Amino acid sequence: MNGLSDAPDAPDAPDALAVVMARSATDEWAALVGAAVLGTDRRPAPAPGPGWDAWNTATDPAEALLDRAAAVVVARRAGSCPQPAPAIEVPTAPTDARPPCPVACAARLGRLLAGEHDVLLPEWFARCEAAGVQLPWATLPALLLRGRRHPHLDAAVRRLARGRAAWLAEVVPELGVRPTPVPITDQSPPFAMPPAPPDSAALVTTIVTVFHERTATWAAARELALAAASIDPVWLPTLIAQLARIGFDPTIERTRREVLAAAEFRHAMLLEWSARPTYPSRPSDPIPGDPA
Repeated sequence: MNGLSDAPDAPDAPDALAVVMARSATDEWAALVGAAVLGTDRRPAPAPGPGWDAWNTATDPAEALLDRAAAVVVARRAGSCPQPAPAIEVPTAPTDARPPCPVACAARLGRLLAGEHDVLLPEWFARCEAAGVQLPWATLPALLLRGRRHPHLDAAVRRLARGRAAWLAEVVPELGVRPTPVPITDQSPPFAMPPAPPDSAALVTTIVTVFHERTATWAAARELALAAASIDPVWLPTLIAQLARIGFDPTIERTRREVLAAAEFRHAMLLEWSARPTYPSRPSDPIPGDPA
């Protein structure tokens, strides 16, 4: 003999105790559950197995049972191996060769969706489609959720999103989005830009006159904002300058600030679209009244 043994080394004492405790954890748990169900008065808990006696120090049988049960629970949870994550194959989003939406325009859409001058949302979509760029994909869930109540908006979103609307409905079913467009009925609210007036200059004069005559009450704010959204964009700077010069009057100030903010918002939005990079692949369809 050369002093070496062919047999594997015997485990150390702590390791051997751990193996014994692991094997006896199931039996220990079953014994404790049986005593807990019947009650320690009717069925006292059996003596702890090897290694479990360290938690059997309480003098009250019920308290000792709880201490031992807590130790077994911790040991069983600590020794359990995590299950492998289920293999879920998520289909790849459809490719989109269009350029991404400019950052400033995407941020403007976020403000529109938050309710800031949302009367201009149809014009934002028209500009995006004419520019030939992608929708800001981070806003697609919110747009599709809003489209459930507005079929015409849903149609516009899906037209710009192309196949990604159906893809999102498939990979995130809990979103509650339809894979197909929402049916359009006669009662569906419209989603379109306000009709252009025959004479934008005359409409600007009318808007300003209403404020000078102090008849622009808050009840007319929505109608006046729609008027500001309909005029030829080249007249927006004139409208903004005229509204900014009107003196303070408590009867019209709230309406003036609202219409002025809407006009400034639209003017800034159009400037952002006109400042977008020129992509070779984008459509060249012009929009009437483009300030660019």
